[in-house]
Amino acid sequence: MSTNHGLPPLAALIHPDDRHDIEALMESVARRLQQSGRRVGGLVHRQSLYANGNKCMRLVDLRSGRQFEMTEDLGASSKACSLNPQALAQASVVLRQALADGVELAMVNCFGQLEAAGGGFVQEIAGFVEAGIPVITAVAARHEAGWLAFTGGDFVRLPVDEEALLQWCGQQLERTDARGLPC
Repeated sequence: MSTNHGLPPLAALIHPDDRHDIEALMESVARRLQQSGRRVGGLVHRQSLYANGNKCMRLVDLRSGRQFEMTEDLGASSKACSLNPQALAQASVVLRQALADGVELAMVNCFGQLEAAGGGFVQEIAGFVEAGIPVITAVAARHEAGWLAFTGGDFVRLPVDEEALLQWCGQQLERTDARGLPC
């Protein structure tokens, strides 16, 4: 991973596996930055329940509000993987389009099991970093080893705190402004 004047343009909120307030935190920060005129793109995670009590996971495009239902309801007693591969492919287009459009900052909902195995959104995350666009993601503690392997340790570990996240974003955006990138 390349660095951005000493600070990597990559930050992670590494959290215990049961932290669900990460989703709201990331979306709140993205919305605050957007309201201040910043071009923030990417995906945030929202979780709800199907009528039978199973988890329903959605990804939301920060720029359009479009939602991608990442899980399929396979029934209350199903133990099979409920990931919707079509939705994953559609959501990855959102990230590639944000990169092509030159957003100033990207949020990628999480670095999870798929990413730890080399799939999911790893290419999109790497694309942002290579373009000098700061990226923020969330990493559950159980995927930290995969995250460290992916980044080589070249990232900023942020606390799960809105002000700390906004401060890091501000520093990154100032550096981006100073360089005149992205255009």
